[in-house]
Amino acid sequence: MLTRVTDTIIEELIDATCNDVRSRHIFLHALHGLVRVAKAEQLQEMRQDVERATGGGINLPEGCDTGSTEPT
Repeated sequence: MLTRVTDTIIEELIDATCNDVRSRHIFLHALHGLVRVAKAEQLQEMRQDVERATGGGINLPEGCDTGSTEPT
C-alpha cells in the first residue's frame, strides 16, 4: 500500500517507462534516492532561512555586541 504521494508518482513513472524487472528495480531506487536528496536539500535551505531570519551568523561591528546602551 502506497501512502506517500511521491511513492505513487514514482510507481506511475516506473510503470510508464520500464518493461523489465531489473530496470524497474534500478529506477525505483534511483528515484527514491533522488527524493531523499531533495528532502535533505530542502531541510538545509529551511535551516539557513531560519538562521538568517533570526539573525544568526551576522557579524556585528565592534562595540555593537557588548550590550551597552551608551551611544558609540
